[in-house]
Amino acid sequence: MMQSEFPYPSWPIFNTNMDLSYDQIVIDTNADMGAFDITSQFPNVDEDFWRNLEGFDPALTEEIENISNMLDGSDGDFPSQQKTTEKDDGWSPCPSMKSSEASMEESSIPRASLVFPGEDMEIDGQVGIPHLLKAYAEAVEKKETELAEVIQRCISGKANPTGETLERLAFSLFQFNDKEGEYLKQESMKNLTTAFKSLYQLFPYGKFAHLAANSVILEAIPDDAMAVHIADFDMGEGVQWSSLIEAIGRQGKALRLISMKWAEETPSPWKFEETKERLYQHARSAGLELKVEEMSVEDLVSEMKKLKKRGGRRDFLACNCMVGIPHMGRLRGRKNIKEFLRTAKDLMNHHRGIITFGNGENGDILKNCSSYESFFDGFLRHYQAMYESMAWNFPSQLNEARMAMESLFLAPFVSSLGSYPKWEEMKNDSEFQVRFSEFQGCRHSNLNLMEAKEMVKEGESPYGVRIEGNNGSEMVLEWRGNPLVRVYALR
Repeated sequence: MMQSEFPYPSWPIFNTNMDLSYDQIVIDTNADMGAFDITSQFPNVDEDFWRNLEGFDPALTEEIENISNMLDGSDGDFPSQQKTTEKDDGWSPCPSMKSSEASMEESSIPRASLVFPGEDMEIDGQVGIPHLLKAYAEAVEKKETELAEVIQRCISGKANPTGETLERLAFSLFQFNDKEGEYLKQESMKNLTTAFKSLYQLFPYGKFAHLAANSVILEAIPDDAMAVHIADFDMGEGVQWSSLIEAIGRQGKALRLISMKWAEETPSPWKFEETKERLYQHARSAGLELKVEEMSVEDLVSEMKKLKKRGGRRDFLACNCMVGIPHMGRLRGRKNIKEFLRTAKDLMNHHRGIITFGNGENGDILKNCSSYESFFDGFLRHYQAMYESMAWNFPSQLNEARMAMESLFLAPFVSSLGSYPKWEEMKNDSEFQVRFSEFQGCRHSNLNLMEAKEMVKEGESPYGVRIEGNNGSEMVLEWRGNPLVRVYALR
């Protein structure tokens, strides 16, 4: 078997020599910035800001600042500009809001029900967002629709896309599809590529998922395999496969990448033909024989049957499915995810191969949820941890740029996944409560674990990585003990 050979993905649109861990951003304030005098281009920005960002690639720094300047100077009238805080609310779904050592139980939503006045009366403006969120879940659970709407309006009045963690989360939850949210999305979409590059390089979510999946794929490829086939549920911009292209290119094997084509899906912002061309360019630079195709599930099954008839003994198949990882920025239909995983499982019965499944939606929320309230509590814990991790040590001068990234890559999940209809769908869809009992778990190696720990700088940052699950088949990225992304290795 091949050993993992790459620490980080590389891709033509990135400066691959950068390591943008925030540990490296705060530097000696007397450092010489040399010829990089970007302050003259943006005279309104404090000079200390640029000295604190030496870890950034200068071109990317300028692009991020352009996003921040654009949103900061826009004419949009956000009600959130009257900033509020929740520091005295006494609760946070994520323990890091109060203390990194506080237990999850101690930081959970207050269990006592709140008593509100009649539905035609105003709620006390001093009631904090945490209590309102708790009351909202209670009202929804009891199907008290009018009360839930009153509470929702009250929460919306406190929401703020540039505020504290729960204020930003509340904005995404209740105002993402309103006028203000639509405006923010439209403005942020003008800088999609820059926002994507920034998110992928600055935060570990996508890099971790891709490192974990690609490493286990590489280790599973038999030495005698001459061709590797990878069916990718959502190829997107293709960045996951750049490092694997380099690794397989060094092995002298052929690679076939298959982008799955789905009907009735939210359109991808990335065009397949452009992604294919980038992959071909990268493969040429790596000296790899590459073929990139787009197929339906039916076409994939047919192609694999043909391969089997031709012998196919020196071929290896990997089925890769990533869902809910922030950089992906769009929800995928549960029906299509189930179909892909069922098909992948069936193909494993006839071909040498492996299945990798990355989940950033915290699929374990349902394990111990008997009600919408408990589901909503777990949902808030998960996404507050996401929002906190994005804000951790992020330069305050770039809050508008962070707001754009959150709008493009977190808000689409928050606005949909926290709703009662989504809870009903998930609760009733027992088939998709993935326990992977029908799959055979494939162990993530200690080498891959150490590489992932090094990537997130465990011990120096609030991030951590661990292995759990059946036969050590799950690798988990955590923020202060809260799971953010899980990557399963299966057959």
